[in-house]
Amino acid sequence: MMLRPQRVLFPLSSNAATTFTRRSFFNLADTIRNASIKRYNERKILNFTQQQVYEVVANVDDYHHFIPFCNHSRVYSTIPNGQDKHMMQAELGIGFKLFEEKYMSTVTCHQPHKVQAVSSDASLFKELVTTWQFHPHTSNSCRVDFDISFEFASPLHAQASNVFFDQVSQMMMKAFIDRCHQVYASKSPLL
Repeated sequence: MMLRPQRVLFPLSSNAATTFTRRSFFNLADTIRNASIKRYNERKILNFTQQQVYEVVANVDDYHHFIPFCNHSRVYSTIPNGQDKHMMQAELGIGFKLFEEKYMSTVTCHQPHKVQAVSSDASLFKELVTTWQFHPHTSNSCRVDFDISFEFASPLHAQASNVFFDQVSQMMMKAFIDRCHQVYASKSPLL
């Protein structure tokens, strides 16, 4: 239940009144938390099939070869979960100048429709969810929806992310597009 701020009048003297605003602590805490969560989304039409783009995004082991600031990527386990679905436990390392961290994620793949990674490492992130969705567009193209939301556990990391978050998020999409070109030897431009 969400409480709205209430205005309360308190008499200060016989002929004056002051207005105070009361706000629920829980609403204030939610407002502060939501302000620290970073979100980015992007939609593109690519001249690659849904399956091709899915395969590049689902190949977590190769991320360190092409994603900016990713210096380590390793899948520790893969668990099939149905005919077109599997889950992975993966570790990623990110680094930028003096900042370097590793974290674990649970990656769920729904071939060829979706790849979602959720950080399971609470020491670095309070929240990190990356979602890629792939939709057929034409016979040789697909629509890609990329969404990322995160909140660092450390105020220092959160402050640093304010400077580079949007730029790095855009670089990620470009890195995956470039990787598709590299893997499939196609020089097709974006539609």
